[in-house]
Amino acid sequence: IFSRHHQKENAEASAIVDTLALARATRAPGATAPRPRDMASSSSDAHARIDAQRDALLAAPSPASESSYYAKLSAAAAASGAGHVRVERVTHGKGLVAARAFAKGERVLVEPPLVGMQQESNRADARVCGSCFRYVGSVGAQIARRLLAPAMRDAASAHGVDATWLRSLLRGDAALPEVAGFDARGLPSIVASPGDEDDEDAASLEAREVYCSATCASRAWRAHERFLSVGRGTRAAGGVAASRAFLEHAKDTNDIFILAAKVLLSVAVEAEEKRGQKEEEELLDASKGKTEASTAFAASENDALAHLLAAWAPFSHGHKRVWWDAVARPEDVEAGESERQFRESMREIATESLELLRRVVPEAVLERYPGLFCVDLFASVVGMFELNNLEIAVASPVEDYFLAVDALDDDTDVTAKSAKQVTNPLLDALDTSYCAPCEGTGFFALQSCLNSDCDPNVAPVKEDADVDGRCVLVAKRDIREGEELTMCYVDESMDVKERRAELRDYGFECACERCAREAEGRAQQRRGGKTK
Repeated sequence: IFSRHHQKENAEASAIVDTLALARATRAPGATAPRPRDMASSSSDAHARIDAQRDALLAAPSPASESSYYAKLSAAAAASGAGHVRVERVTHGKGLVAARAFAKGERVLVEPPLVGMQQESNRADARVCGSCFRYVGSVGAQIARRLLAPAMRDAASAHGVDATWLRSLLRGDAALPEVAGFDARGLPSIVASPGDEDDEDAASLEAREVYCSATCASRAWRAHERFLSVGRGTRAAGGVAASRAFLEHAKDTNDIFILAAKVLLSVAVEAEEKRGQKEEEELLDASKGKTEASTAFAASENDALAHLLAAWAPFSHGHKRVWWDAVARPEDVEAGESERQFRESMREIATESLELLRRVVPEAVLERYPGLFCVDLFASVVGMFELNNLEIAVASPVEDYFLAVDALDDDTDVTAKSAKQVTNPLLDALDTSYCAPCEGTGFFALQSCLNSDCDPNVAPVKEDADVDGRCVLVAKRDIREGEELTMCYVDESMDVKERRAELRDYGFECACERCAREAEGRAQQRRGGKTK
């Protein structure tokens, strides 16, 4: 159910061309691309501060810092039983290594995403927690929400599904037929985002984000959702209009910008919290006569970079390239001037997205951390996702319910016939999309250290019990302690030419043993089977 997620619009580089055209077509006549405030500034001091912060954020971590960071992650994973792995320097740079032996089929690592998002195109198919990606509500509400969507109403009507009954199902006033051994209401109850708590029925009907628990809701709200919420309780500096404008632009161009926004916002929030803690300590010292309050505040301002770097630390270790450089040239874009224009257009829409994002951020935060909200940093985060992200997938309980109903024996189960009279029209209306899973993308701190091999020893595999967005790596064969762990970034069933072509998107020509062997086999075929 997992695949290595190479993040382009609809996973195809050529689709970016379409989104660029769309972005221009939807821009008001005569309007120009918005210009970020950091670019418009004429102050050399301001530019120097931006450059200093940006360069510090994008600097490669020291070997000691890298070793310490991954050692803590590995120790935490081992202590929780989530995996026994470690990060080491290997032939191709950084790599993930088995910290003990694993048998074929054994779970090697179970890891939640450091940051993740549901694909915008998947939101109509799956109502999931905006933090951990668990399905929420009830199976009936999941089905009703899909069939009440404008795109599905005709199909529902054509198969005799009553819209009034669907609305009752959505509200919980009606229920699906019960099936022995399957609890259609067994999903976590919907918890509203703090930004939507004042909106009547928002949690179950129109809210953009919902959650499976108060813990997930508060975690997301603290980190980023307070600025991205389109509910009446939003804390976006420009109000609902600002957050909505950013989200709509991302949906029209590339929804990965939303994930990049989560990173920048969460880093800014963390830096502000560290700054607040430091100020409290310094004010306490000042009250005790240890230092002057004015000196304390001045020192606090000078510590902005230190707070920023500490908050950025989890993302500093991800391999990065600027987005428009990380994307391979699409086949329908010719080398030369056409490619230059293509990459410049990518920069343009990233700049537009960043400016819209800046409008949700408090001015004081933008002034304190200008290097965090500059286009090079924003594009580098998007490029990091391009090179490292893994698909988030969670199987649908809707599929499980329909399979449970289908398994009922019409001859021996007295409820089978009546149950299928209710569910068959729903299944017919949903057609092949009845089993659509939750689909998203995420950056995983340890998993992203895996190097690619076309004959890998681990693969991302999920079972029925895996009901959230965690990555699950399973051993494809017996693995020795100390052996490097690898996965194939692309579909390993493709031939060597196709695999190498797709792997070039990651910036390298695959020279693994399998590719070398198969390439030599192709070369021998071209030479008539003779070796030199």
